Amino acid sequence: RRSRKELTSIIQAINRGFQYGVKIRLPHAFVMTLLFQKHLTPLQKIKKMLRLTLEHSTNLAAFAGIYKTILAILKITSRSVNNGDKLHWIGRFIIRLIVDGPYQSRGIRLSARPSGLPERPYHSLVAGFVGGYIVWGRDSAVNYNIVLYLTSRILVGLVTLAREKWMTVKETGQARTNSYYGLWAAAVWSAVMFLFEEYPHILNGSLKRSMEEIYRDGEDGDRGG
Repeated sequence: RRSRKELTSIIQAINRGFQYGVKIRLPHAFVMTLLFQKHLTPLQKIKKMLRLTLEHSTNLAAFAGIYKTILAILKITSRSVNNGDKLHWIGRFIIRLIVDGPYQSRGIRLSARPSGLPERPYHSLVAGFVGGYIVWGRDSAVNYNIVLYLTSRILVGLVTLAREKWMTVKETGQARTNSYYGLWAAAVWSAVMFLFEEYPHILNGSLKRSMEEIYRDGEDGDRGG
């Protein structure tokens, strides 16, 4: 019964990942292809939109399936070992070290988690690492943009987490955060405009095209005059 619930969670995650990928990528691919791929024929544009949508949705589905599968394997193994299944003490120690991490040596008994959720805090790290390498480790335009997006979101999240854990929040905390945000926005835009003007070749292709659309079109004829 427990394995059946985990299997249901895996199938549902795969289905949701594919549906979400179609919902997110198809409108984005439609707009970006129409705006920046004017040299393509209508049929080529349709094929490109479908290809990008399929890659995004299948990658999300594959990652969700791998992630949930590894979580289920780690969870079932952890419960089996901690429930006293017959194993040599060396084998038990090694398996517990793998599936329970640092908690096994502290004698901490963590409560069981529902199906589809990590049994131990670090299980999500392991499952995410494996799934990330297998699915998102292939260098492609879709994967690259998603990894860039996640990198920025992780950095912001880590800063927020650090502020919550180690900084005292006072009544003026919101005003202080707003002032930091203003400086952050200024630094980001200062840096990206400098790179665009002086070293445009190092910028991401879609970012470079977007900035050229705004800051370059119509100006080439004015140079040198």
